[in-house]
Amino acid sequence: MRGLRRCLQGALLAATALVAALPAHAQAQGAPLRIHVRGSAQIDAVAWTEPDGFVVRGSVIDDARSPVAEAPLAIDAVTGGGAPVDLPTAEGCAADGAARGREHRASHGGYAISTDERGGFCLRGRAPLANATLRVRFPGGKLYEPAEVKIPIETHAAPLAPVILRFDPPVDAIDLDRPTVNVTVALRIDRSGARGAASGATFERERLPVVLEDERGTRLAEAPTGGDGRARFELATEGLGGAGQGVLRARFDGTAALARASVGQGVVRYAQVTLALSHPVEPARAEDGVPIDVEVRSSGGPVEGGVVEALRAGEPVGTAAVISGEARVIAAFTAEREGTVPLSLRYVPAAPWWIPGAELAIDVPVAGPGVWRQLALGAAVLAIAGWVLGGWRRAPKRAEARAGDEKPAAPPGRAGVRIVGPIDDATGWRGAVADAHDGTPIAQAELTIVVPAFDDSGVVARAVTDDAGEFSIEAPYRSDAKLVVRAPTHSSYEQALPPPSKLGIALVTRRRAVLDRLVRWARRQGAPFEGPPEPTPGHVRRVASRVQQHEVEAWATRIEHAAFGPDAVDERIEQDLGASEPKPGISQLAP
Repeated sequence: MRGLRRCLQGALLAATALVAALPAHAQAQGAPLRIHVRGSAQIDAVAWTEPDGFVVRGSVIDDARSPVAEAPLAIDAVTGGGAPVDLPTAEGCAADGAARGREHRASHGGYAISTDERGGFCLRGRAPLANATLRVRFPGGKLYEPAEVKIPIETHAAPLAPVILRFDPPVDAIDLDRPTVNVTVALRIDRSGARGAASGATFERERLPVVLEDERGTRLAEAPTGGDGRARFELATEGLGGAGQGVLRARFDGTAALARASVGQGVVRYAQVTLALSHPVEPARAEDGVPIDVEVRSSGGPVEGGVVEALRAGEPVGTAAVISGEARVIAAFTAEREGTVPLSLRYVPAAPWWIPGAELAIDVPVAGPGVWRQLALGAAVLAIAGWVLGGWRRAPKRAEARAGDEKPAAPPGRAGVRIVGPIDDATGWRGAVADAHDGTPIAQAELTIVVPAFDDSGVVARAVTDDAGEFSIEAPYRSDAKLVVRAPTHSSYEQALPPPSKLGIALVTRRRAVLDRLVRWARRQGAPFEGPPEPTPGHVRRVASRVQQHEVEAWATRIEHAAFGPDAVDERIEQDLGASEPKPGISQLAP
């Protein structure tokens, strides 16, 4: 899938799709299957000791940078050696000068609190803590993975005013093909959280240093805040690392009156991929395959992963994997005469941060048949003519093809069943099952011939492919029968059973299938869901979030996790994503 992947966020960093297992008897009875998507959670917090106590303050956000409200948290303290520390009684921080919050007593060595509706939390201990580290733990739940963070406690002689940082606007994607990217971090001082003499003080937000770091902890830049409390950065993209997932983190180290603060933002660094010939294509016979060596590069250097496809008149004639920025495509096709044949090369990414560039048009020199081959063809024609004129009358005998004589067809790029040719046994079928995009044989694919039956037991034959993707299946032919093909990692396919013959069957991976489903859905909806130049899960999710279409947002998030996440997509996940596709009309924008 090509298109701009500007919209992927931190959901790609840790989110996984978990399938709720059902008992075997429930599955047999057709019980509904439920799939729970669990995203990641992140805890941002700071802590400091004051003369009369200590303060810990922070927030819990999910992988889309949205607050996690009512999140249960456990807070305890340990020494540098890991020994537990006794905690004093604590209370919720006062809000806007009002009465203090409810009291929290340490239970089993720690506090138990929950975040507010904005995902924030704050505790103020009634006695100082020195030489200790606070540990904040979020146990997770049905929607989120567990999270934990350790926070060193800073020591200050006077109460501090809490500081809150945020990226404004959020930076969730970085185009590495641009020379620079602008980042703005807003710094806000929470005067309601200040206590004692500092609570009535006037705090200046100007000339406060804010540091930007990446996921490796590398310092990218430092800038002071302006009079509006914003620090503005212009980062050179060449220093941000290669294409892929990453994190931007803003950090304020505090002052004598202001507490430390930090905030993280998951980003995807993406780059456009360009193709070029490594050297001119050498003439070769098209039927034998023309080798084409391709350089696959981006602004950051060689590209790793994905495939390069060769197309003739829009139909694939060869494909090759990209390894360390290089791919060798063997383009096999039929050419009527010697000369040049126009082909086009395109890049198909295996990760969302690689953006395919324009197709590369090339002219491939094709060699004609050699002299000896022409003589052999002429001799064959004369032999056939003599055989016919000689009046030799015997029943025609079908020549049995030997394994290895047939050249593999180019991957079709879509699921389907192709009749390769006849077989001697008119009561059965044989052939091979392969991936529709890279032509890889699919082992352990199950082929079933099904006929109509009242009790759903219409299976008349079944076969499983071997390690080479080959199969053989025997059954009487019926015109009302169906051929059903299933595989561990590929989307199922079924169609009317063809007559007994040799078959070439292509299947599409479930990752591609669920991604294609979202693309079709977005195109049916039109703008703004379709998006230029092609819809992506992240784009659909962001539009849905902006217009508060939460069902669409949740569905697009699950598609994103399935298509680009680390876990395999099984048949139950694919079916559930299909069943939960938003119905027509749900995505209509609010007036």
